[in-house]
Amino acid sequence: MILALSSFVEGLKNVWINKFLIGMMFLFKLVFSLVLLSPLYVMFSASFATNVKASNFLTWFDLSLIMDFVYYWRKTLSIYFLMFLLLSGVAILAFIFLSGGFWGILRDEVKNRGQNSRMERFFGYCGKYFWGMLKIWLFMIVLYFIAIFVFLIVSIVFNQVVGKGNLWEITSWRMVAKFLIAIILFFLVNMIGDYLRIFFIENYGERFLKVVGKTFRFLLTNLLRTLSLYYFLSVILAMTILVYVGLTKIVNVTPATGLFIFFTFLIQQIFVVFSSFYRLVYYSSQLVLYDKTSLEKAIAP
Repeated sequence: MILALSSFVEGLKNVWINKFLIGMMFLFKLVFSLVLLSPLYVMFSASFATNVKASNFLTWFDLSLIMDFVYYWRKTLSIYFLMFLLLSGVAILAFIFLSGGFWGILRDEVKNRGQNSRMERFFGYCGKYFWGMLKIWLFMIVLYFIAIFVFLIVSIVFNQVVGKGNLWEITSWRMVAKFLIAIILFFLVNMIGDYLRIFFIENYGERFLKVVGKTFRFLLTNLLRTLSLYYFLSVILAMTILVYVGLTKIVNVTPATGLFIFFTFLIQQIFVVFSSFYRLVYYSSQLVLYDKTSLEKAIAP
């Protein structure tokens, strides 16, 4: 746990030194969210602007409003859906492209290899690592399907042992247990993906399957360390999300004035910036842990 904590602190410092990476990730999220959601916002505004019920739409739910919206825009929604899929695909490719720069710059910070302009190196790494990052992303899809299959098997066994229970008991201990199992599997796949990217960068030029083999060998021999760091980071993230939810609930009880809109927007943007920052902390902390573990093995007798 001490190694996980030291890796987290050092990873935090490395991200803070390279604050432009936070700006790059935030800008990416902002641009694509605006592109994807602006048409939908315009459609909602046109539908609800003259509707008396819509003034309270944020505090209560009326299914008829949604039904009216879908019926009125029934022809346009199909076009928007296709556009949404297309732009989502572009957004995924753009993030895969940028991820090479994020990982490359943070790796340089750990290795103390910063020579020329950070921005120049950033986009250089984006192009250099793009195809490898794309392969990892496709491989991750396979891992997610395997995780879903494992979860279904575990759920069947779980139901056989403790009973199925009521499907509508969302807060029952059975549902909570299944939710935790799903979260553990999901985070495990994410962690594997992160270390695949680390080993791909560290062994750039090697065959992809060889990189996969090295990654799984490292994770199996350092399972406690890697899991403790990843779940430590995840606990901090979960606590932050709870604070964010609490703040939004406090804001939502205030009157819907201009000040309310300002504070809602401000809290949302702070959370988006934090999420961008913390994703990079995940990357950087795991790079530090990998570097420390590799150094220990190198100096071991």
